[in-house]
Amino acid sequence: MSHQPPTPSEAHQEAAQESSENAAGSTPAAATNSAPAWRTYLFPGIVIVAAIIAVVLVVVLRGGSGGANGNSGSGAPDYAAEDAAVDEQRKHQGERSSEEEAQLELIKSLPERNPEDTLAVGEPDAPVQMIMYSDFQCGFCALWTTKTLPVLMEKYVEPGKLRIEFREANVFGEESVKAARAAAAAGEQGKFLEFQKALYPGGEPMKSFPEEKMVEIAEDLGLDVKKFKADLGSKQIAELVAQHQQRAAQLGVTSTPMFIVGTRPVSGAQPTEQFEAFIEEQLKIEEQLKQQESE
Repeated sequence: MSHQPPTPSEAHQEAAQESSENAAGSTPAAATNSAPAWRTYLFPGIVIVAAIIAVVLVVVLRGGSGGANGNSGSGAPDYAAEDAAVDEQRKHQGERSSEEEAQLELIKSLPERNPEDTLAVGEPDAPVQMIMYSDFQCGFCALWTTKTLPVLMEKYVEPGKLRIEFREANVFGEESVKAARAAAAAGEQGKFLEFQKALYPGGEPMKSFPEEKMVEIAEDLGLDVKKFKADLGSKQIAELVAQHQQRAAQLGVTSTPMFIVGTRPVSGAQPTEQFEAFIEEQLKIEEQLKQQESE
Protein backbone atom coordinates (compact mmCIF):
# COMPACT_ATOMS: atom_id res chain seq x y z
CA MET A 1 0.00 0.00 0.00
CA SER A 2 1.44 3.36 -1.02
CA HIS A 3 1.84 6.15 1.49
CA GLN A 4 0.46 9.52 0.48
CA PRO A 5 2.75 12.41 1.53
CA PRO A 6 1.14 15.03 3.79
CA THR A 7 0.21 18.42 2.46
CA PRO A 8 2.50 21.29 3.51
CA SER A 9 -0.01 22.48 6.11
CA GLU A 10 -0.31 18.97 7.56
CA ALA A 11 3.46 18.61 7.53
CA HIS A 12 3.81 21.91 9.39
CA GLN A 13 1.36 20.75 12.05
CA GLU A 14 3.06 17.36 12.39
CA ALA A 15 6.44 19.01 12.76
CA ALA A 16 5.08 21.45 15.31
CA GLN A 17 3.72 18.61 17.43
CA GLU A 18 6.72 16.25 17.20
CA SER A 19 9.92 16.62 19.18
CA SER A 20 12.79 14.38 20.02
CA GLU A 21 12.00 12.22 23.03
CA ASN A 22 15.64 11.46 23.75
CA ALA A 23 16.43 13.74 26.69
CA ALA A 24 19.89 12.29 27.24
CA GLY A 25 21.43 15.10 25.22
CA SER A 26 20.19 17.94 27.40
CA THR A 27 21.40 19.22 30.75
CA PRO A 28 18.58 19.92 33.23
CA ALA A 29 18.55 22.75 35.71
CA ALA A 30 16.79 22.57 39.06
CA ALA A 31 13.19 21.43 38.77
CA THR A 32 10.45 24.00 39.13
CA ASN A 33 6.97 23.59 40.59
CA SER A 34 5.09 25.36 37.83
CA ALA A 35 4.19 23.63 34.58
CA PRO A 36 6.31 25.32 31.90
CA ALA A 37 4.63 26.94 28.92
CA TRP A 38 7.30 25.36 26.71
CA ARG A 39 5.88 21.93 27.45
CA THR A 40 2.34 23.25 27.01
CA TYR A 41 2.98 24.77 23.60
CA LEU A 42 6.01 23.10 22.11
CA PHE A 43 6.30 19.66 23.67
CA PRO A 44 2.69 18.62 24.25
CA GLY A 45 2.27 15.35 26.08
CA ILE A 46 -0.24 12.62 25.43
CA VAL A 47 -3.71 14.07 25.88
CA ILE A 48 -6.54 11.68 26.78
CA VAL A 49 -9.79 13.20 25.62
CA ALA A 50 -12.78 12.23 27.74
CA ALA A 51 -15.09 12.32 24.73
CA ILE A 52 -13.13 9.55 23.00
CA ILE A 53 -13.45 7.39 26.09
CA ALA A 54 -17.17 8.12 26.13
CA VAL A 55 -17.53 6.89 22.55
CA VAL A 56 -15.69 3.67 23.40
CA LEU A 57 -17.90 3.14 26.42
CA VAL A 58 -21.03 3.64 24.34
CA VAL A 59 -19.89 0.97 21.88
CA VAL A 60 -19.11 -1.44 24.71
CA LEU A 61 -22.36 -0.77 26.52
CA ARG A 62 -24.35 -1.46 23.38
CA GLY A 63 -23.32 -5.07 23.67
CA GLY A 64 -23.12 -5.48 27.43
CA SER A 65 -25.68 -3.44 29.35
CA GLY A 66 -29.23 -4.17 30.41
CA GLY A 67 -30.76 -7.67 30.29
CA ALA A 68 -29.31 -11.04 29.38
CA ASN A 69 -29.65 -10.32 25.65
CA GLY A 70 -27.27 -7.39 25.99
CA ASN A 71 -29.87 -4.68 25.31
CA SER A 72 -31.46 -2.18 27.64
CA GLY A 73 -34.82 -2.88 29.21
CA SER A 74 -36.60 -1.47 26.15
CA GLY A 75 -34.56 -3.67 23.81
CA ALA A 76 -33.48 -0.64 21.70
CA PRO A 77 -29.94 0.78 21.52
CA ASP A 78 -29.53 4.33 22.78
CA TYR A 79 -28.57 6.04 19.52
CA ALA A 80 -29.22 9.47 21.06
CA ALA A 81 -26.47 8.86 23.60
CA GLU A 82 -24.14 7.70 20.81
CA ASP A 83 -24.82 10.80 18.75
CA ALA A 84 -24.21 13.05 21.74
CA ALA A 85 -20.90 11.32 22.45
CA VAL A 86 -19.81 11.64 18.82
CA ASP A 87 -20.75 15.32 18.80
CA GLU A 88 -18.72 15.81 21.96
CA GLN A 89 -15.75 14.04 20.37
CA ARG A 90 -15.94 16.27 17.30
CA LYS A 91 -16.09 19.33 19.53
CA HIS A 92 -12.90 18.31 21.33
CA GLN A 93 -11.21 17.51 18.03
CA GLY A 94 -12.04 21.02 16.86
CA GLU A 95 -10.62 22.48 20.05
CA ARG A 96 -7.45 20.44 19.65
CA SER A 97 -7.08 21.60 16.06
CA SER A 98 -7.29 25.20 17.26
CA GLU A 99 -4.65 24.51 19.90
CA GLU A 100 -2.36 22.98 17.28
CA GLU A 101 -2.77 26.06 15.08
CA ALA A 102 -1.94 28.27 18.06
CA GLN A 103 1.17 26.18 18.77
CA LEU A 104 2.28 26.49 15.16
CA GLU A 105 1.77 30.26 15.13
CA LEU A 106 3.73 30.61 18.38
CA ILE A 107 6.66 28.65 16.98
CA LYS A 108 6.65 30.61 13.73
CA SER A 109 6.71 33.90 15.67
CA LEU A 110 9.82 33.06 17.72
CA PRO A 111 12.59 33.86 15.19
CA GLU A 112 13.29 37.61 15.21
CA ARG A 113 14.90 37.76 11.74
CA ASN A 114 16.58 41.00 12.77
CA PRO A 115 19.43 41.85 10.35
CA GLU A 116 21.11 43.80 13.19
CA ASP A 117 21.10 40.78 15.52
CA THR A 118 24.72 40.27 16.60
CA LEU A 119 23.87 36.90 18.18
CA ALA A 120 22.71 35.27 14.95
CA VAL A 121 24.33 33.80 11.86
CA GLY A 122 22.84 33.42 8.40
CA GLU A 123 20.52 35.46 6.24
CA PRO A 124 17.40 36.87 7.96
CA ASP A 125 15.26 35.57 5.09
CA ALA A 126 16.80 32.08 5.00
CA PRO A 127 14.12 29.45 4.31
CA VAL A 128 14.78 27.64 7.60
CA GLN A 129 15.02 29.57 10.84
CA MET A 130 16.59 27.90 13.86
CA ILE A 131 16.83 29.00 17.49
CA MET A 132 19.21 27.49 20.02
CA TYR A 133 18.48 27.96 23.73
CA SER A 134 21.69 27.20 25.58
CA ASP A 135 23.84 27.83 28.65
CA PHE A 136 27.59 28.34 28.68
CA GLN A 137 27.92 25.98 31.68
CA CYS A 138 26.13 23.19 29.81
CA GLY A 139 28.29 20.27 28.68
CA PHE A 140 25.87 19.17 25.96
CA CYS A 141 25.77 22.73 24.62
CA ALA A 142 29.56 22.59 24.36
CA LEU A 143 29.34 19.25 22.58
CA TRP A 144 26.77 20.50 20.05
CA THR A 145 28.60 23.77 19.44
CA THR A 146 31.95 22.11 18.78
CA LYS A 147 30.71 19.07 16.82
CA THR A 148 27.44 19.89 15.07
CA LEU A 149 27.50 23.66 14.55
CA PRO A 150 30.54 23.67 12.18
CA VAL A 151 28.80 21.13 9.94
CA LEU A 152 25.58 23.12 9.81
CA MET A 153 27.50 26.33 9.14
CA GLU A 154 29.23 24.87 6.09
CA LYS A 155 26.31 22.88 4.72
CA TYR A 156 23.36 25.17 5.40
CA VAL A 157 24.20 28.60 6.87
CA GLU A 158 26.86 29.68 4.37
CA PRO A 159 24.77 28.65 1.31
CA GLY A 160 21.88 30.74 2.67
CA LYS A 161 19.56 27.87 3.58
CA LEU A 162 19.63 28.27 7.37
CA ARG A 163 19.75 31.04 9.95
CA ILE A 164 20.57 30.34 13.60
CA GLU A 165 19.67 32.69 16.45
CA PHE A 166 21.53 31.98 19.69
CA ARG A 167 19.67 32.65 22.93
CA GLU A 168 21.19 32.02 26.35
CA ALA A 169 18.67 30.53 28.80
CA ASN A 170 21.15 30.83 31.71
CA VAL A 171 19.47 28.02 33.61
CA PHE A 172 22.52 27.54 35.84
CA GLY A 173 22.55 31.00 37.33
CA GLU A 174 24.84 33.98 37.70
CA GLU A 175 28.02 32.50 36.21
CA SER A 176 26.06 31.69 33.06
CA VAL A 177 24.82 35.28 32.95
CA LYS A 178 28.41 36.55 33.12
CA ALA A 179 29.37 34.37 30.17
CA ALA A 180 26.31 35.41 28.18
CA ARG A 181 27.10 39.09 28.68
CA ALA A 182 30.71 38.58 27.61
CA ALA A 183 29.64 36.71 24.47
CA ALA A 184 27.11 39.43 23.67
CA ALA A 185 29.79 42.09 24.17
CA ALA A 186 32.00 40.23 21.69
CA GLY A 187 29.03 40.11 19.35
CA GLU A 188 29.02 43.90 19.27
CA GLN A 189 32.33 43.61 17.42
CA GLY A 190 31.18 40.78 15.17
CA LYS A 191 32.99 38.08 17.11
CA PHE A 192 30.18 36.18 18.82
CA LEU A 193 30.93 32.80 17.24
CA GLU A 194 34.64 33.10 17.94
CA PHE A 195 34.00 34.05 21.56
CA GLN A 196 31.43 31.28 21.92
CA LYS A 197 34.00 28.74 20.76
CA ALA A 198 36.62 30.16 23.12
CA LEU A 199 34.26 29.62 26.06
CA TYR A 200 34.36 25.89 25.31
CA PRO A 201 38.12 25.13 25.50
CA GLY A 202 38.74 21.56 24.42
CA GLY A 203 35.03 21.17 23.75
CA GLU A 204 34.18 21.50 27.45
CA PRO A 205 32.46 24.33 29.36
CA MET A 206 34.46 26.51 31.70
CA LYS A 207 33.67 26.32 35.43
CA SER A 208 33.64 30.08 36.00
CA PHE A 209 33.78 33.27 33.98
CA PRO A 210 35.71 35.98 35.84
CA GLU A 211 35.97 39.31 34.06
CA GLU A 212 39.75 39.13 33.77
CA LYS A 213 39.43 35.84 31.90
CA MET A 214 36.78 37.29 29.59
CA VAL A 215 39.05 40.25 28.84
CA GLU A 216 41.94 37.87 28.17
CA ILE A 217 39.83 36.00 25.61
CA ALA A 218 38.82 39.29 24.01
CA GLU A 219 42.48 40.25 23.67
CA ASP A 220 43.33 36.88 22.13
CA LEU A 221 40.57 37.39 19.56
CA GLY A 222 41.89 40.82 18.63
CA LEU A 223 38.91 42.76 19.97
CA ASP A 224 38.98 46.40 20.99
CA VAL A 225 39.38 45.68 24.70
CA LYS A 226 38.26 49.14 25.83
CA LYS A 227 35.02 48.81 23.90
CA PHE A 228 34.61 45.21 25.05
CA LYS A 229 34.86 46.26 28.70
CA ALA A 230 32.41 49.10 28.15
CA ASP A 231 29.90 46.81 26.45
CA LEU A 232 30.39 44.11 29.06
CA GLY A 233 29.23 46.48 31.78
CA SER A 234 26.63 48.32 29.72
CA LYS A 235 22.93 48.48 30.48
CA GLN A 236 22.18 47.58 26.86
CA ILE A 237 23.96 44.22 27.06
CA ALA A 238 22.52 43.46 30.50
CA GLU A 239 18.99 44.11 29.23
CA LEU A 240 19.53 42.04 26.08
CA VAL A 241 20.76 39.03 28.05
CA ALA A 242 17.94 39.40 30.57
CA GLN A 243 15.38 39.63 27.77
CA HIS A 244 16.57 36.40 26.16
CA GLN A 245 16.71 34.66 29.53
CA GLN A 246 13.19 35.78 30.40
CA ARG A 247 11.83 34.64 27.06
CA ALA A 248 13.41 31.22 27.49
CA ALA A 249 11.90 30.95 30.96
CA GLN A 250 8.47 31.91 29.62
CA LEU A 251 8.77 29.08 27.10
CA GLY A 252 9.61 26.68 29.91
CA VAL A 253 13.24 26.02 28.99
CA THR A 254 14.54 24.25 32.10
CA SER A 255 17.27 22.18 30.46
CA THR A 256 19.69 22.88 27.65
CA PRO A 257 20.24 22.77 24.80
CA MET A 258 16.78 23.22 23.34
CA PHE A 259 16.14 24.07 19.69
CA ILE A 260 13.46 25.20 17.31
CA VAL A 261 14.29 24.00 13.79
CA GLY A 262 11.76 25.61 11.49
CA THR A 263 8.52 24.45 13.08
CA ARG A 264 10.05 21.46 14.87
CA PRO A 265 11.02 21.63 18.56
CA VAL A 266 14.09 19.53 19.33
CA SER A 267 15.33 18.58 22.79
CA GLY A 268 18.97 17.87 23.49
CA ALA A 269 22.22 17.61 21.55
CA GLN A 270 20.99 15.07 19.04
CA PRO A 271 23.49 13.62 16.53
CA THR A 272 24.56 15.88 13.69
CA GLU A 273 22.84 13.60 11.18
CA GLN A 274 19.56 14.10 13.00
CA PHE A 275 19.82 17.88 12.73
CA GLU A 276 20.62 17.54 9.04
CA ALA A 277 17.48 15.43 8.63
CA PHE A 278 15.38 18.01 10.50
CA ILE A 279 16.69 20.83 8.31
CA GLU A 280 16.13 18.86 5.10
CA GLU A 281 12.59 18.16 6.26
CA GLN A 282 11.93 21.85 6.81
CA LEU A 283 13.48 22.79 3.47
CA LYS A 284 11.10 20.38 1.72
CA ILE A 285 8.12 21.86 3.55
CA GLU A 286 9.12 25.38 2.53
CA GLU A 287 9.59 24.27 -1.08
CA GLN A 288 6.14 22.69 -1.11
CA LEU A 289 4.62 25.88 0.24
CA LYS A 290 6.32 27.94 -2.47
CA GLN A 291 4.99 25.61 -5.14
CA GLN A 292 1.48 25.93 -3.75
CA GLU A 293 1.70 29.71 -3.69
CA SER A 294 2.85 29.82 -7.32
CA GLU A 295 -0.01 27.64 -8.56
